[in-house]
Amino acid sequence: MRSQSRCNGAGYWAAGMLCIAIASLLISLRGNIDSFVTVVVANSLYVIGFSLILRGIRVFADCSPLVFFDFILPFTSTALFYYFNHVEQNINIRIVVISSAFMCTCAAIVFTLLRDKNAPWRSAAFSVATVFGLFGILHGVRGGLALISPFGPLLSDSTTSTSLVFLGGIFCLGGSVITLTILAYSVLESELRIFSHVVNQSASSIVITDTKGVIKYINPTCINKTGYSQQELIGENPRIFCSREKSTAEYKALWDTLSAGNTWQGEFHNRKKNGELFWEVSSIAPIKDKAGRIIRYVAMKEDITALKQAKKRIQHMANHDVLTKLPTRRLFMELLIKSLAVAKRHTKIAAVLFVDLDGFKAVNDTLGHDVGDKTLKKTAARLSSCVREVDTVARIGGDEFLIILTNMPDKESIISIAEELVRAVAIPYKIDSAADINISASIGIALYPDNAVEPLALINLADQAMYDVKRQGKNNYLFSENMNVVPHIPSLLQSAG
Repeated sequence: MRSQSRCNGAGYWAAGMLCIAIASLLISLRGNIDSFVTVVVANSLYVIGFSLILRGIRVFADCSPLVFFDFILPFTSTALFYYFNHVEQNINIRIVVISSAFMCTCAAIVFTLLRDKNAPWRSAAFSVATVFGLFGILHGVRGGLALISPFGPLLSDSTTSTSLVFLGGIFCLGGSVITLTILAYSVLESELRIFSHVVNQSASSIVITDTKGVIKYINPTCINKTGYSQQELIGENPRIFCSREKSTAEYKALWDTLSAGNTWQGEFHNRKKNGELFWEVSSIAPIKDKAGRIIRYVAMKEDITALKQAKKRIQHMANHDVLTKLPTRRLFMELLIKSLAVAKRHTKIAAVLFVDLDGFKAVNDTLGHDVGDKTLKKTAARLSSCVREVDTVARIGGDEFLIILTNMPDKESIISIAEELVRAVAIPYKIDSAADINISASIGIALYPDNAVEPLALINLADQAMYDVKRQGKNNYLFSENMNVVPHIPSLLQSAG
């Protein structure tokens, strides 16, 4: 029967065929046992058997039951069989009754099978409908003949009647078994074909392995994604895709989950045949047989490379200034905390430099914001060129920058860099066709651990030192003299945390 969870009517079919088989057996024993059993019970079982087959076919076709065939017809037929056998014996009327019951039931079966023109099993339904249709027509003819008096003696003959009914029962039973089996197989084949199309045409990569992880099936999407051919993948282990970034412990946890019969979900950084890396989110589930034993594993994978890249771009945008591409205050704070931890571990000096541009407001006011933006971009490039790759230059405001000098050997090295920064900013800027732009930098410097050990305290002290430079004439640098003081932190800097 069909491999699916919903009811398919098979139970009704089996019960109906059993009733027909018992009825045929009882008919064959006519003359040896009581006529009530061989006539009333046997004929009633025929009618009930056909009603059960009809009920099973309607369940199969997802149709509602028919009360007339489920209840009224069997009870009415039984009553008529009893009446025309024990009250007023008339074999012809009994033949008319059972033939009419067969003819009506077969007509209902044919109608049920052929009513849905879009059913996936419609082609097989024609074969089944033909068998039941012929059987109904045969008994319709038999019932009609029973009403014609010249044929009465022939049909009244017990041997002839018994043979006809017995052979008819065998024909019906055998035909039902064969045709209903064909119908069920047709549905199974149709559904398997649909499932096959779904898997083959799925936009997701699908890989099926045996319990040892050997690939048994791989769909076209996975083949197109990875660049391997089907011949190259069948018989291989899915590790052929791996970039070797997952640890042994992670793979062990994966297999422990699957071996326990549970579904594993996670991400893989896989490698195509040409060496290109890509990200996939994967759901791997065990496939079990009826006994609950794991017989296969199926993995469904979605390419999330574009999503990862988009997430990375968004994260970069959140942590970097759009204009200068330098780190923002948020990222600067994270890097400063790490830098101070490294300096503490290696017993080195770290410095925070607060850089404010002198005369930049006049550039925006006289030459426009477009020229101002280009000036800021060039300033960011000049500041970055004066420090090492391990150091950090960040833009935290309109014309304000923060610099981290990490793992500095001595104060003289910091002075050298500060002087280079002042000189670099003071070089005249040539922006488009505008006249030379002259700005300068006032730089305040706070040292770790000499001036403070907390990140925000160092920034605050460097800020104060920068304002002292401005009061003394600008275009210079100055070290903080507030040794180990943790002053009040302005709300603007608190937001950086």
